[in-house]
Amino acid sequence: MISKKVISDIVSKYSLGGHVEKVKWEVNDEELRIDFINDSKNLVGNVGYKEKVGLKKGDYGIFNTSQLIKCLNILDGDILIESKNSKLNIADTNYDIKFNLADPAIIPNVPEVTNSDQPSASFEITNEFITRFVKSKDALSELDVFTIETREGINGEELVFKVGTDITNTIQFSVDELHEVTEEFEQIPFDSNLFKEILKANRNYESGTVHINKKGLIQLTFNYNDGFNTHYYLVRLQENN
Repeated sequence: MISKKVISDIVSKYSLGGHVEKVKWEVNDEELRIDFINDSKNLVGNVGYKEKVGLKKGDYGIFNTSQLIKCLNILDGDILIESKNSKLNIADTNYDIKFNLADPAIIPNVPEVTNSDQPSASFEITNEFITRFVKSKDALSELDVFTIETREGINGEELVFKVGTDITNTIQFSVDELHEVTEEFEQIPFDSNLFKEILKANRNYESGTVHINKKGLIQLTFNYNDGFNTHYYLVRLQENN
């Protein structure tokens, strides 16, 4: 048996509000690991859970995560999860769900991200930062772009986030958290929807860091005390529109 909340948290940390559908759950003796990539191929990441979930060692293809989430939503409390005859069997005291598994071979391959460069800027994630970004994005929900840049401030180099672009409405704020800037850089555009969903899905983190490479890559890492760890790599948008 496992808490339904644990399984729901695992799924939410990679599905990111419907941005990722097709994944492979890899179960071994030590952890459940899910590597993923979105259809636009500007987001790569992985979710790890270092506790047993009830599944035998192996690979499990999930082709329609949105449907899986709808099935999980009707369950309560502790659930039983197992696989049999190419189906994922999930049950609580009221419902018995049989969810079709996909052939792992048809799940998109996820490239390994190697980022050996020293970050141009880094900072520790805080609840205040998450709240600021999510509120800014919600206020300008129709805008799909945010930018990051460095600016000279009163107390040295500032790291500035701006939702929107120079030709739209914008909301901007500086990172107040302890941060380090090793290289100055001008505005780099990223997908604001994905960034918001990453932050929302990891609100229960224990610690987290953001590393920004001025070549156009954000790396987010979240650590937990309950067996979870998550990593995300967000690639810059090719056009700032």
